[in-house]
Amino acid sequence: MRTLKFLANNGTDNQVQNSHEVQDYVANVLTQKLTKYGFETLAQSGAQVAVSVDQYALPLAVRCETQNADGHLVCEISSYPDEEQDWLARITERSLLNQLAQAVENSLKDEASLSEFKWIDQENI
Repeated sequence: MRTLKFLANNGTDNQVQNSHEVQDYVANVLTQKLTKYGFETLAQSGAQVAVSVDQYALPLAVRCETQNADGHLVCEISSYPDEEQDWLARITERSLLNQLAQAVENSLKDEASLSEFKWIDQENI
């Protein structure tokens, strides 16, 4: 699993006020912007975004739950690749996941209300 943590600055540019609105906002941004990086996207229920390229599906989950000391929401985008694959499929998916990670970060950095991006790897290798 890879997780991108970032801050959502509430109520300034986009008038997002709570975690549910921020999650929907981030999912919408990703659904719109990831296509310019070659990924096909489809918004799903809640803050889920289905992402695929060729025959590979890479599900993303967006969660904005906690607030930092400044009152900004701390959001996480997580991807859960299938770890039960043969080695060639796993290498291919890991490469696609790295490309997707860069595309997600670049897409969100365009938004003035989002800041302080940091990737956290939580993989069992």
